Amino acid sequence: MTGRKALNIFWMMMLISFFVPAVAETEGKKNYVIGFSQCTTDDLWRRTMDKEMQNELIYFPSMKLIIRDAEASSEKQIQDIRELMLKGIDLLIVSPNESEPLTAVVSEVYQKGIPVILIDRNISSDYYTAFLGGNNLEIGQEAAKMAVEQLKHAGRIIEIKGLEGSSPALDRHKGFMDVISKHPGIEVISSLSGNWEKGTAREALYNALKTDRNIDLVFAHNDVMAIGAHEALTEAGIRDQVFIIGVDGVPGPEGGLQAVMDGKIDATLLYPTGGGNALSLANKILGREAFQKENLLNTLVINANNVKALKYQTDVIINLSERIAFAKKNLDQQIERYYSQRFWLIVALSSLLLIIFLASLLLRAYRNKLRANQILENQKKEITRQSDEMMLISRKLEEVTKAKLVFFTNISHEIRTPLTLIIGPLENMLSHSKLKVDERNQLQMMLKNANRLLRLINQLMDLRKVDNDKMQLQACEDDLVSFVEEIKQAFDELASNKKIEFVYTSDVSSVRVYFDKEKLDKILINLISNALKFTSQGGFVGIHVRKSHHYFGAERREAVEIEISDNGPGIPVKHQQRIFERFFQVDQKEGSVSPGTGIGLTLAKGLIDLHKGDITVSSKEGIGSSFFIYLQIGRDHLSDEEIKLQDAAFDNPTHEIIRKTDLAEDYADYSQTIANSGKFKFQDEKPLILIVEDNPDVSVFIQSSLSDHYNIMTAANGAEAFERMYVQEPSLIISDVLMPVMDGLEFTRKLKLDIRTCHIPVILLTARSSYDQKLEGLETGADSYIPKPFNTKHLQVRVRQLIENRQRIRKYYQQDPLFLARDEGKLSQLDSNFLKKCAAVIEVHLSENDYSVEQLSAEVGLSRVHVYRKIKHLTGLSVSEFVRNIKLKKATVLLVESGRTVAEVAYDLGFSSPSYFSKCFREQYNISPSEFISQQADNES
Repeated sequence: MTGRKALNIFWMMMLISFFVPAVAETEGKKNYVIGFSQCTTDDLWRRTMDKEMQNELIYFPSMKLIIRDAEASSEKQIQDIRELMLKGIDLLIVSPNESEPLTAVVSEVYQKGIPVILIDRNISSDYYTAFLGGNNLEIGQEAAKMAVEQLKHAGRIIEIKGLEGSSPALDRHKGFMDVISKHPGIEVISSLSGNWEKGTAREALYNALKTDRNIDLVFAHNDVMAIGAHEALTEAGIRDQVFIIGVDGVPGPEGGLQAVMDGKIDATLLYPTGGGNALSLANKILGREAFQKENLLNTLVINANNVKALKYQTDVIINLSERIAFAKKNLDQQIERYYSQRFWLIVALSSLLLIIFLASLLLRAYRNKLRANQILENQKKEITRQSDEMMLISRKLEEVTKAKLVFFTNISHEIRTPLTLIIGPLENMLSHSKLKVDERNQLQMMLKNANRLLRLINQLMDLRKVDNDKMQLQACEDDLVSFVEEIKQAFDELASNKKIEFVYTSDVSSVRVYFDKEKLDKILINLISNALKFTSQGGFVGIHVRKSHHYFGAERREAVEIEISDNGPGIPVKHQQRIFERFFQVDQKEGSVSPGTGIGLTLAKGLIDLHKGDITVSSKEGIGSSFFIYLQIGRDHLSDEEIKLQDAAFDNPTHEIIRKTDLAEDYADYSQTIANSGKFKFQDEKPLILIVEDNPDVSVFIQSSLSDHYNIMTAANGAEAFERMYVQEPSLIISDVLMPVMDGLEFTRKLKLDIRTCHIPVILLTARSSYDQKLEGLETGADSYIPKPFNTKHLQVRVRQLIENRQRIRKYYQQDPLFLARDEGKLSQLDSNFLKKCAAVIEVHLSENDYSVEQLSAEVGLSRVHVYRKIKHLTGLSVSEFVRNIKLKKATVLLVESGRTVAEVAYDLGFSSPSYFSKCFREQYNISPSEFISQQADNES
């Protein structure tokens, strides 16, 4: 076990030892969150309710209470309740500010499965779990009874009500009026709105006294408003003649009990807050214990007779509650101190164990270090030994590389000599005017390919010079605009022949730059040739010269930019970073024309680097490509050895070089191919051969070797070949393998898997000559695989054999249309299945004399043209002849085995008349049906 793993295990054990006790303590306990929405806390009675709830939490440690004050606003209370729901409360206690506005949101909470306790005030629906509060109707009635007793059944009363719309105010008013209405001697002269507030009640009563001071009793719906009434009556000077009744009886210096003691109000009715009872009820609901839905709290009349006793009791209770709260606070502090001490004890023990553990790790690490040092020492010795071996191998590789380079250079020079001896005599022979046309064409083909090989050797030599730093830059100052324009003009004829729009533009009339004319000439010729080569007819190639700024390394300098753009197929993004690599070629399937050797762009970049310049590419598939050459302005970037003081005459024959480029020769090949194609006229008696070859020279060479005996049709790739085949079906196909768009292997595979074309023989003719490559070609279904260079006699013999084999199969089938049942080896599986299917379909319709090619085509699933072509190619018969031969073969069986007459058999097989049947039978078997029956009878006897 490593030190890191051991340390991780140690810390995991420490965490487990720390958290397990805490988890054990809380296990089995369910914590609840109680939300309490209080309508207001402006009066003492509401604050007393809140305090009682908080004191009651001592007995319910698993509960957490969240209190929200609505500040006497129904809108705010609705918002508070929704916020409490979002906090995930387990139970809601609510004292509605108003009954009607709060009904909807309280019902929503209840319908979501959250228990709801209404305290003090009710709502206008039954969507709540329990109600807790005083009996406000009873309180109103008790207040009225006290008033009747005090007034001796006669007097004038002013009622000060609470908030309009609140259930306590409504119920207290109703209870009060129910009793008073039974005593006609007592009159309620006014019901004022005090909104539960002292100031509002005082002002309302004071204004009422301005019009009528003759009152005997004031009933205020709470003690706060009763004290306000006391102040208004005192200010009016009639306090002594008016009896004041309040409601609440809250203890405390500002409560109703103290007001009765002080004589500010004459009596009050106890209205318990129910704060403590609310949490007890919540505990029952959450604990799924039995509870009552309606929980009404009892009331009590408090006056001068019992106020002192009640005051004493409440003071004792308040004092006891405060002591309990203080004790709870101390207990919480002790528990907190205990957990803190336990935590630090665990930390201390853990630290001690950690020190011991780390000490053991240090000891272990020290021992490991000693062993590691020994291992490192051994590895160092081994690395030193391997390094010495690598250096030795490197020196040997360097020597081998140098030897290869020397050999490469020498062999390149040696190749030039025989090429010179080939090109010279060829040019001499072509200068004679007595050559035949075919002889001249073949000599021109030889000369062109010899020149192409020489150019390739020259490019390789230049590339080797660049790699070995043997190529010296000879730059002189000259006008770059006119130099580029001259090279552009040399390509005008080629662009015109290809019907390509070729445009040259410049932002400046002239700009003088130091450059090597010979090397820049090679660069531009290569890039322009590529642009014209990869741009199809009707396309666009442009050259643009402008001044710009460009980064050469890390330095941004003034430069001249040459842009060569086209709207050809573009370069795939994945290849754009590699196109300047040596010998790199884009996959042929991704291009529309054959790729080059992968040398030109590498050489161009090397020559640009000699100029201390830069070359980049920008391309989008399907849109085109742009190459950018950047040459620095000035001479600071060049050494004195790289600059020629005088501009020597540049006599390089640009037009002649361009005329001999691959592009020009390829276009000449294309034109020659078009011209030659007219020479090979189709003759109906000759088989048709399709040649699929992207190299015009090879295509023309194959045509010339086969045109005496065969009709010729050509295509440049597999895709084009399919288009030609569907127009006119060939007897045989000769295809190259490496081609753009669709190569020969894919073409052959697709052809052999298609029921419409699988019968056509295919010869693959390619430079891929290894054994594995030959197997790959044959596995695609090719009938023959001939490597290049090939012998024309060999090709002619192989073509003749394949076509003759097909003709023998046709002849055999004409004699016996059902021979497939006995010998399937002469055809491919697809062809055999096709003929079997056709024969089976025809046998079903033997009796139909009007059975047509269209019906047969529909049943075998091919078009009429393809059915006709395929049957004709496989059997040499038309479809009607094929159907007739199958019927005649069936007739030979029926005539012998069925016992029917010749006429009956003729009609059963769909012949129009017995005479026509006999005529066809004699043509097929050289004997009449009657003679056939007699002959078979003699043979049996």
